[in-house]
Amino acid sequence: MGFTKKGKMAVAGHRGDCYNYYENTMSAFRGAIASGADMIETDARLTLDGALVLIHDDTVNRTTNGKGRVAEMTFEQIRALNAGDSACYEQIPTLRELFELVSGTALTLNIEIKEYYSEQNASRCAKCIDMVIELIEEYKMADRCLINSFDAWVLEYVYKRHGKRYALHGFYPYNELSNVSISPDEYLYCACIFDNENKALYDDLIARGIEPWVGASITQKSKLKTCLEYGARLITTNNPRDIIEKLRELENGHN
Repeated sequence: MGFTKKGKMAVAGHRGDCYNYYENTMSAFRGAIASGADMIETDARLTLDGALVLIHDDTVNRTTNGKGRVAEMTFEQIRALNAGDSACYEQIPTLRELFELVSGTALTLNIEIKEYYSEQNASRCAKCIDMVIELIEEYKMADRCLINSFDAWVLEYVYKRHGKRYALHGFYPYNELSNVSISPDEYLYCACIFDNENKALYDDLIARGIEPWVGASITQKSKLKTCLEYGARLITTNNPRDIIEKLRELENGHN
């Protein structure tokens, strides 16, 4: 499996274009598309009544005008909140709405499962994964979606049931992952490197056949150049337009 990228390093909009718009909103997703990003990264959670909504935190406190845990709120309650401001009203979107937006484009989706495994949350976690996969299949986007988690239980759940049908995104070193029971080498398509100026980590992943990716902490052109030289294949960024321009300058020899 390989994903389309316009340059040597693909660019993913982190929660959409969350530099210029409110994170994980339809405006942020549209902004990422308009910027020329190759991918949109987002976060999936379940409401109390089992709706798949796109929000990073386990509460609505930081990103909306409401308070409470997502898992304890109904979809109707979640949709009544403002994820923007008084001049820019934004609803918390559903994963289906994002699929509708990107289905007619060439963009890839990177869906982070934010339901984590515990004995008490096992069935809810599995339900969230299954619902995400059902939507991927409904929209015929298995070759344009990744499933992503800091919880290896989530990634292993997908791998054990579906093999390598779905590209799986983890984190490296592997001690960034919880609940590891089998080697992530078996199933990972890519891994985001935390110590992103450590060339040995890139070399390790490349030797394992896993794509090295880097995250939103990379904003300076000099660090971006280092990551590119070390072999990073994708950067997840809050400001895709800015990173795309910096990559273009690097590829044209403007260091």
